[in-house]
Amino acid sequence: MDVPPSIGNLLASREGVGPGFDVLRIALALSVVGWHSIYIANGVDPFVQTPFIWFPGYAILSMFFALSGFLITASAMRLSLADFIVNRGMRIIPALLVEIVLSAIVLGAAFTTLPWAEYFQSHGFWRYFGNVAGFVSFTLPGVFEGNPGPSVNVSLWTIPYEIGWYILMAALILSRCLHRPRVILALCTAFCIMAIAVYLTGLPSGAVSLFRDPRNIFVGDGSRLFISFLLGIAFYVYRFDIAHSRRTACACALLCLAVAAVGPLPTALLNVFVTPLLVYLTVYIGVSDLPKLPLFRRGDYSYGIYLYGYPLQQTLVALLPLQGSAFLLFVAVLPVVTGFAMFSWHAIERPILKMRRHFSFVAGMRIPDAGPVVRPEPPTHAFDGRVEVGAIRAARPSSAV
Repeated sequence: MDVPPSIGNLLASREGVGPGFDVLRIALALSVVGWHSIYIANGVDPFVQTPFIWFPGYAILSMFFALSGFLITASAMRLSLADFIVNRGMRIIPALLVEIVLSAIVLGAAFTTLPWAEYFQSHGFWRYFGNVAGFVSFTLPGVFEGNPGPSVNVSLWTIPYEIGWYILMAALILSRCLHRPRVILALCTAFCIMAIAVYLTGLPSGAVSLFRDPRNIFVGDGSRLFISFLLGIAFYVYRFDIAHSRRTACACALLCLAVAAVGPLPTALLNVFVTPLLVYLTVYIGVSDLPKLPLFRRGDYSYGIYLYGYPLQQTLVALLPLQGSAFLLFVAVLPVVTGFAMFSWHAIERPILKMRRHFSFVAGMRIPDAGPVVRPEPPTHAFDGRVEVGAIRAARPSSAV
């Protein structure tokens, strides 16, 4: 019986190319838009307790941020702290800032029910700009009041967690723990133990925030992002010890289907017992050979789709008779959000990324995942300019997330 190659050796044999990551990023970003369509069109999530259908609400973001943990680690293992911060900042902040400014000034002015003078002087207007620093605000004064839900961009709820990840990654870079796999494994184990302990001793009451009750780090809705990111790191540092096995992937998928049929389950249990399955599926798909998507091959549009999807959907619901029809909303927003994502990539994100050569040694160079199809030493070559991908390159040559 043939022994399947490891994730690391498979990447090494392809000179660090992970052809499935580009496709997976787009698929997950579009899935977020599709899932949001249900709430935006109806004002509630009617499937939150429905067998099978509830599961994507947990799995999509878990896979999205497991992918980020895996790919960002490839970059962070070679970078100094300063270079890591520069690269992450230039990748994330410009497009986010543009989206926030457009939402507050253009979208807000167009849809607010308040007089413009009152709108632009309101505390809610100025508070919305705090989103760029992780001070999350979902609404603008008088905006989308006639929609089933008034939020302008719920997708921004992940920003504080992203900031937390980068703080964690900075600590791992400074302590060189990324080169100590057992430390990463210990962190994952400690997180799971704490999640089970908090679950058994009593969950936080109500929908309190992470800052009001730190137990939400382990059992709150955002806890899946923490454990997914941690496991993504672990899968990268142990990539040469993890087999790229179709049987294992199928087993993980079947187990997820079983949980989807039984659930929904408490978030703490999902974090501990289901997230590792999702992370394996994410990495397995990412390094697999997947056909290119013709419309999306000229850039990485996943970040733009994720950022602009929600406010564009809210705009369509405000303008068109789409309330109550999540499917029609999703179909209607697809060409619009794709166009905005393309604009964001070619006019904002890519030009900013090209500027990295002035601030960081990373830009304009290329690094393969290095070595023969045996376990190699850590790569020491140059890098192709990808921020998250690092030692793993996408199938296309352009710079991307």
